[in-house]
Amino acid sequence: MSNQQDQFGGIEQQAFEVLEREFQEVLNDLAADQSLDRFRQEFEKFHRALKVSQENEKRLLAKCREYTSDIGAHTANLQGALKMTQEDNTTIAHLKSELEKTYKILELSKDREEKSKQKIENLDLEIKNLNQLIERSSAANSGQTTTVADLLTAKEELTKGNRLLEEQIKDAKSQLEFLEKSIAIAEDAKLKNQEAYQNLQNEKQDQEQKMNVHDEKKKSLQKQQEDYKNNNDQVKQKIKTLTNNKVKLTKEIDENKKVANLQDQEIKEFKSKIMKLEVQIEEIKSRKGTLEKELEEREINLEVIKQKIDQDEKIIKYELKFIQEKMAKKRQLLSEIENLDTIKVEAEIIKNLTEQGINYLESEIKEDKKLASEGRSILEELRRNRDILQKEIDRADNNNKKQEEELIQKEKIVKEKKNELSGMNKEMDKFNYHIAQLKKEKEKYAVQAAAANAKYFHALEEIKLKDNLISEFQKKNIETQAKLKQQQNLYETVRQERNLYSKNLTETLEDLEEIKRKQKIVNHQISQLKEEIDSKQKKLLQEHINHKKKDDISKEHTAQSQKYKKEINEKEQKIKAFQQDIAKLRFMIQESEQQRQKLHEEYELVVAERDILGTQLIRRNAEAALLYEKIKINQSTLKKGEIQYQERLGDIIVWKSKIADLINQIKEFKAQANSIDDMKREIHNLSKELIEEKLKVKALSEEIQNPMNVHRWRKLEATDSETYELMTKIQSLQKRLILKTEDVIVKEKVVLNKETELKKLKQEMKRQPGAEEEKLIPVYQESLKEKTKQMRAMNGELTMYQSHLAEYKLEIDRLTKDLQDSKKKFYEQKKREQQQYEAQQTQQKAMAIQINLPDKRFTGGGFNLAIYN
Repeated sequence: MSNQQDQFGGIEQQAFEVLEREFQEVLNDLAADQSLDRFRQEFEKFHRALKVSQENEKRLLAKCREYTSDIGAHTANLQGALKMTQEDNTTIAHLKSELEKTYKILELSKDREEKSKQKIENLDLEIKNLNQLIERSSAANSGQTTTVADLLTAKEELTKGNRLLEEQIKDAKSQLEFLEKSIAIAEDAKLKNQEAYQNLQNEKQDQEQKMNVHDEKKKSLQKQQEDYKNNNDQVKQKIKTLTNNKVKLTKEIDENKKVANLQDQEIKEFKSKIMKLEVQIEEIKSRKGTLEKELEEREINLEVIKQKIDQDEKIIKYELKFIQEKMAKKRQLLSEIENLDTIKVEAEIIKNLTEQGINYLESEIKEDKKLASEGRSILEELRRNRDILQKEIDRADNNNKKQEEELIQKEKIVKEKKNELSGMNKEMDKFNYHIAQLKKEKEKYAVQAAAANAKYFHALEEIKLKDNLISEFQKKNIETQAKLKQQQNLYETVRQERNLYSKNLTETLEDLEEIKRKQKIVNHQISQLKEEIDSKQKKLLQEHINHKKKDDISKEHTAQSQKYKKEINEKEQKIKAFQQDIAKLRFMIQESEQQRQKLHEEYELVVAERDILGTQLIRRNAEAALLYEKIKINQSTLKKGEIQYQERLGDIIVWKSKIADLINQIKEFKAQANSIDDMKREIHNLSKELIEEKLKVKALSEEIQNPMNVHRWRKLEATDSETYELMTKIQSLQKRLILKTEDVIVKEKVVLNKETELKKLKQEMKRQPGAEEEKLIPVYQESLKEKTKQMRAMNGELTMYQSHLAEYKLEIDRLTKDLQDSKKKFYEQKKREQQQYEAQQTQQKAMAIQINLPDKRFTGGGFNLAIYN
């Protein structure tokens, strides 16, 4: 059993039990965590598939054992057939000895025919001499009419005898020609048999060469079997690594969950800070409104001053002193303006820092987008790999179908060979070995089919694992997209804050420009006042009162400047807090980059495994193509051998029929040869009697013409009756001879027809199975039933796997549709947000353009000023 398991590459029972324990432990671990239910279900499916593959392997091993028992039975049948062939060889040797005897008899008959030919030639010469003598006698005795008539009658009788002899010679020649033809046919048959024997020897050598080639193939297939064992060990190692990876992935998932919780907390804190900043911005806006109101009040006060300048001409001296004090205050205001400029510079620095932080966040967002795009590309590559694996699975299914068809064809060939075992003679020794080799090849191909099925199941398991990886990557992609959305929201809030700060900055700059412009106007007014001092001394007292009011206003300004300083300090603290938040975000980004690197390494490992599997698949496909080519070559050689074998069987049957016919002919010829001597004796006696009778006839005719005794007629009647009887005997014998020759010709035709019928019958008998085949028919029927059951079971499994594949494809299509829908929704939401943002920007720009400038004119001292926008 262990040897058989090693041969067929099966997993040992102990190793399988260990694997089952490990699976149960992993399932118990997974059952504790509800978040890994889907992974546990996939793992259970994988476990079931492995069990199914183990059961299939056991079933195939049982089939292999059955096949080995069948092969043992077939080898016993082959040994019996070999014994039959040995007996046939003895019969062939006996027939050869009989053929040699017939050849000797034919040679003797040829010698006898030559002797008879010589005798016939001698008789022809005698006839010619007699004709010459008759002619001479006719020339000498021209006057004697009686002698001439006698000679003419004698001549006619001689010509008749000559004709009879010529007919006999023709018959003998025809018999000779027939014998020569039969001898030539026998010699041709002998040559053909010799050629067939040489061809069989050549075929034997070819079969021995093929046996050597098959031995080499056997060695190569054993090497392939070892390679399959190594691959099986590698698969086990991969399963262990996958379990380890699974544990690592669970740990990483827990870590990612913790990181996500931390990120959620940080995002909440960041949102609270943003809310505080918004409150501060609203406070700044309210302060801005108060400043605008104060500026308006100042403008009103300036108008009042202009009205009172006419009254203050009388108090110029006092006003000059007041102006000096005012100049000192002006210097203080300038110093305050410089302080404001420094504050502005610091605010610009803060602005730059915030812009840098925003740029950094934008770069991080871009990197996250790149990561998302890389994840999408990884998903697309995994989908492509999945499609490639599905195609390879389809190819493996097609290869399995082809191999099953080839196995069926080979089984049919083996059955045909077994049916033809009874009729095999010399070539059984050669083709038996070839059939055994074919059975070995069938076992090897069965092993290969089992290995291909195992590969198919392994590929299905890998597809499941890849689907799990795809689902995990999709989850990670969703998480990264959620993070992206959060970061985008943060970015938008920061950007809005930046816009608000920029607005505030522009407003403060505009205020500063207005103050500078007013300062220029005031300087211009001072120059006017210097020129108009004489006219405005009277109004100095009122101006003094106004100056006190301005002192109060300046005090308020100092208080406001202190408030601004406090606000700047608070903003600096906020900037520090923002910087801390940025540092935290950087730390989070570094962690996410580390996770990304880990995922990238895992992805590279998966790609490397995929490349290795692809190379292994390419090798296996190439090996399968080579095997298919070898199988085709072997099938073609088998077909050629079958055709030649059938031709040789037909030739053997033909030669057997011809040998039987020749034996019958030899027997007939022997019988005829035994009767030839008697016939010759009878012919010799009859010819002697004929000559005597002719002489008597001549004498009697002469006596009739010259009667010696009148009363002799009574004796002549008696003598005439004897001659008449002899003549009738000769005629009857001649008729019998002619009839016999005709009967011989008819019988030869009948014999030829019988020979053709015999050949046809032998061919039909050759096609029909013998007694041994009839005994084997129920065994073959049972094996056929088992094979049909197995094929039905395999078809059922195939349909089940095809239905599973269709379900997986439908799930994949559904997931792709969901992905596309989510992408569409995401892009639509993005467009809406962008449109809202653009609308807000346009509104803000419109609000910024609407600046209220004073349309006032200052007159006096020969100046006419107009302030325009």
